[in-house]
Amino acid sequence: MTKVGIDIGGTFTDVILLDEQRTVTYKLPSTPDNPAQAALEGLATLVAREGIAPATVAMVAHGTTVATNTVIQRKGAKTALITTHGFRDVLEIARLGRPPEAIYDIQFATPPPLVPRHLRFEVRERVNYRGQVTQPLDEAEVVQLARHLRAAQIEAVAVCLLYSFLHPEHERTVKRLLQGELPQVEIFLSSDILPERREYERTSTTVIAAYLAPAVTHYIRHMQGELARLSLQDKFYIMQSNGGLNTPETAMLNPATMVLSGPAGGAIAAAYLGELAGFRDLISVDMGGTSFDVCLIRHGEQLLSTETKVFEHPLNVPMLDIHTIGAGGGSLAWLDAGGGLRVGPHSAGAHPGPACYGQGGMEPTVTDANVVLGFLNPAYLLGGGMSIEPSLAAAAIRRAIGQPLGLLLPEAAEGIYRIINATMAGAIRVISVEKGYDPREFALIAFGGAGPVHAAELAEEMAIPWVLVPRHPGITSAAGLVLAELLHDYVQTLVAELSGLDLRRWNKLYGALEARGNLNLGRDRVPASDRLFQRLADLKYVGQGYHLTVPVPGGLLGEPERRMVLERFHARHEQLYGFAAPEEPVELVNVRVRAVGRLPRLQPAAMTAGPQDPRAAQVGERTAFFRRAGGMIRARVHDRTWLRPGHVIEGPAIVEQLDSTTVIPPEMSATVDGYENLVVGRAVWRQHGLRRSNHV
Repeated sequence: MTKVGIDIGGTFTDVILLDEQRTVTYKLPSTPDNPAQAALEGLATLVAREGIAPATVAMVAHGTTVATNTVIQRKGAKTALITTHGFRDVLEIARLGRPPEAIYDIQFATPPPLVPRHLRFEVRERVNYRGQVTQPLDEAEVVQLARHLRAAQIEAVAVCLLYSFLHPEHERTVKRLLQGELPQVEIFLSSDILPERREYERTSTTVIAAYLAPAVTHYIRHMQGELARLSLQDKFYIMQSNGGLNTPETAMLNPATMVLSGPAGGAIAAAYLGELAGFRDLISVDMGGTSFDVCLIRHGEQLLSTETKVFEHPLNVPMLDIHTIGAGGGSLAWLDAGGGLRVGPHSAGAHPGPACYGQGGMEPTVTDANVVLGFLNPAYLLGGGMSIEPSLAAAAIRRAIGQPLGLLLPEAAEGIYRIINATMAGAIRVISVEKGYDPREFALIAFGGAGPVHAAELAEEMAIPWVLVPRHPGITSAAGLVLAELLHDYVQTLVAELSGLDLRRWNKLYGALEARGNLNLGRDRVPASDRLFQRLADLKYVGQGYHLTVPVPGGLLGEPERRMVLERFHARHEQLYGFAAPEEPVELVNVRVRAVGRLPRLQPAAMTAGPQDPRAAQVGERTAFFRRAGGMIRARVHDRTWLRPGHVIEGPAIVEQLDSTTVIPPEMSATVDGYENLVVGRAVWRQHGLRRSNHV
């Protein structure tokens, strides 16, 4: 059974091939203007180089940033919005708030809606909060509107009528009438995309799905066509924001589920690799070329979010709770108007890239600082596949940072390094401390090409005791793609006080959502024995403006299960906000079901410790910067290819490999465990996964 994962990042595209005997990786520069180009080139190269027969490939799993970039760059479809009379301006009225970071910024302006006002239209219809029709839909008005949209050459339509989550028939009629006039236009209904209350978030999410549809559909169809040449078109799966795979056909039904397709793979791999290594509570950090993605994993499970924003546009689809900031190896260092040193969020990207790449980049980046500080190989990266020019890195830092601030080169480079670390530490606090979790109780799993360079310093900053660096950190996100399972999420609003809720109604609604899941998993050709259903509920204290999501037991729900759900809600509320109010009534808001289709997973066996002396892996020494040691000192350089389970590397040391570099500060050590992970800490790791230890 061979599985292939393809992950497109801002700087590099990663391809990984896994089977029972081998793990093969390939890394090449991304092609931002045509992301599929690098993905397909990497796949074709790997298949040809390894002599892979298409019949032996079980899946090609793909994580892509196409949806994210389409929103960021505002290059989506010419989209129209149809809503109930009187609600045309919901997208602009929004919540009348602003993000916390802009609370005192008098210049702040919210991004314009994805659908401008002249493309937002109203139709006469009305349904009340009970789901009762108080004004029938004016079908003639819809037909007339459809003809107007055709003349305007609209590419996609979002339909969001008030209370459609209770009475979807009006939206379905609108779609039927529009299709008669606009057969080539993709039409999305809020009752299909997000059957929840709160018309603003529901409208925004539906608009995002429509806005993305042509670009996502074109991309997926193109990938399918190219994969057909390799006889792999039926093995193709798309990663969703919720951490599950989807078939291309299902993904195109709701493109909004793909907005965080890229980072999700890394979080999946982190949970899996952490479990193997003996860590079930983890904070995963994925530092690539353009971004820094953080996810908290508790008891082996990633936290789930149902509310997020994409550049201030609400997107309420289930997704892994991943916090992303603009902090990567390619993040630019610059001086603000007051002469303060700043790093990010803008990036040099794949082209021209950092100055040291010699591709024309003139501005200093984090990667350039790491070269100057001695962390990265001054001769080459990617195992010699990419040459490095340290003189260009030094010149860029001197010109843009050192000379204006009166700093020597090492001081300027250290400033860049410390600022990016402080920024990333802040992101870790957002998903841990601010959500009621103590980072000292977690291990840090670091991946992405740049993650292991900064991980030990980040762990020290956050008092995190252990750092786990996977065997292939640069392609961990791609590995997560082939570890994921098929996943479908369903939601339905049901507002009722939980203590008085008719249990028959509750059971019936869960049964209906699970039936939808069974239908879709059947279409995905998942055997009944490999289907799993997880129940969730959105709850809040009566009168609150926000809700929390808690798990609900499976099977027939009775009074014991009702009490269990209430207890879980109170406990989660206390953990997150520091208090609970068990005497207050609790209101059910939404009912959720996750339908999981289990896929076969490769199970690696723990390796036996080898007799090799770790000094055989040492390939030299170089001077590198360690602040706690007083500056530039000599550090041993090791080739990770020659490290074996049981080896212990004492810092200061640097471990190099094809896809990443791991920095081990003084007073810390790195232990190779039974799955070839590096476990970095102030003590020697307990050798989890080794059948026989070999301490050296």
